[in-house]
Amino acid sequence: MEFVFVCPHRLVSFSSADFIIIESRRVACDAAGRRYSDARVKSTSPGPFCGEAHDYAAQELACPFAGSDT
Repeated sequence: MEFVFVCPHRLVSFSSADFIIIESRRVACDAAGRRYSDARVKSTSPGPFCGEAHDYAAQELACPFAGSDT
């Protein structure tokens, strides 16, 4: 499975299957009652735009199964 990441330096999105899930705590709920994964995802290879690996809060990532209106 590939996740969609956004390079924090260039603000360009890319997809990659090179990641690990770290700090997986639990499923949490926000104030509106929406559930989210309280975890961090770390890329395990350098990104294609800046050449660096980054880690992200899971809720910052776009859902790879969501459709697009475009």
